[in-house]
Amino acid sequence: MKSVGLTISGNRYEVKLEDDFANFVIKDLEEAGVNFRLDNKPDKLLKAYLRLAKQAASYESEIEMLIETLDSI
Repeated sequence: MKSVGLTISGNRYEVKLEDDFANFVIKDLEEAGVNFRLDNKPDKLLKAYLRLAKQAASYESEIEMLIETLDSI
């Protein structure tokens, strides 16, 4: 387990995550502009969430297309 902490609007949040998932979360949030050492505004977290939501929707569409392709074989 790995501890991941960040500050949002002056409030510090710490969560324990499995190592691989923690590394994914840290990398993704850093790429979205979230800073783990400084205070973050809520809009940064919202943008990071929306970025992931867009990826998930894209993956869902791709999976549906793959299923349809496999069904037609």
